[in-house]
Amino acid sequence: MVVPWPLTALVVFGSFALLFSRQIRGYPVDRAVTAAAGGVLLLVLGVLDPHEALAGIDASTLLLLFGMLVHVEGLARSGFYGYAAARLVNWASTPRRFAVGTLCLAAGLSALALNDATVLLVTPILVRATEGTDVDPVPALVALVLGANVGSVATPLGNPQNAYILAHSPLTMRTFVVTLAPVAFVALCVAAVAVVAITPRSGTIPSTAVPDYDRPWAALSVAFVAATFVLLFARSGLDPGVVAASTAVAHLACLQLARREPGGDVLRSLDWSLLVLFAGMFVLVAGLRTTPVVPALEAAVADSVTLGVATFALSNLVSNVPAVLALSTGITSQQGWLVLSAVSTLAGNATPVASAASLIALEGAARRGVDLPVRRLVLVGFPVAAVSSALAIAMIVWL
Repeated sequence: MVVPWPLTALVVFGSFALLFSRQIRGYPVDRAVTAAAGGVLLLVLGVLDPHEALAGIDASTLLLLFGMLVHVEGLARSGFYGYAAARLVNWASTPRRFAVGTLCLAAGLSALALNDATVLLVTPILVRATEGTDVDPVPALVALVLGANVGSVATPLGNPQNAYILAHSPLTMRTFVVTLAPVAFVALCVAAVAVVAITPRSGTIPSTAVPDYDRPWAALSVAFVAATFVLLFARSGLDPGVVAASTAVAHLACLQLARREPGGDVLRSLDWSLLVLFAGMFVLVAGLRTTPVVPALEAAVADSVTLGVATFALSNLVSNVPAVLALSTGITSQQGWLVLSAVSTLAGNATPVASAASLIALEGAARRGVDLPVRRLVLVGFPVAAVSSALAIAMIVWL
């Protein structure tokens, strides 16, 4: 039976649209299950056969994400994230220093490893630092989201969509960093102006206890992250997924030998749903390739500026990861891949829909009794996203 292509497109874009719905009429909606269910539905309808579905799953991207999840978990278990955030709190005696320091810390950590982890691990410490004081935690939380998204622009290991682009495109680590690190710096300056503008001058940030952390463990984890960077930077011919997964396995082995940390405990703590999410989305995109939508996308994104605008808009409709997977089908130039990477990430600051980091901050703050208003996040984030995205396109296309 020939499946009408509008039905295929409806399944694909309907699944994408549901990815960041947390619940519908009281029923929970998990994004990994949504993506996987959409892929299974394409198989049931006969849009794809099992071999085509498996061929559509990019193993290199999944291996790269697995590797970074291991490195992040290893670093987190050393206590480094809590230590770094507590040191920031003690350094920042005023709300503005606190907010700007949070912005820079989030950007730095997110350039090294997945930005979602940075937001997840730093949010509770920021909230705890302002408890029992008259200091509003919202500017620092907004700065955390902005910094996490902006910092992750700089490297292909900073967020999931960049990891996909590194594995799926002809871009090398060297090209990625040399081109997009300056873009990230300019975007960080734009974000800093916004953070200073929304943060009051008055107020005092009380000092907090600095938690202990395992320095040798943290140094070991940082060394493996650095080794991943160096290998990908120096040897452009190596498969990024194989490199990241290999260093991750070596990382686990060293933790067992040097720190007596069972590798199985680390593996059980990983966010496996992220890999299921990507596998499902790969199948959805494979289904989309059977429709006339892909040639239409190829025609629409032939120009880098148009691609940038389309990326910004689509990222805020269905989130940046699905937007990247959908638009990547029509990109043939190195410049186009760079624009897709930069704008999809910077667009994540515009609305909570566009980026998982924003949703993680909202949920983390709410669990600790802090109301982070979506309206306030958008009022700051959207102008930052729009200005930084426009500057990114200009720097990539014309400089």
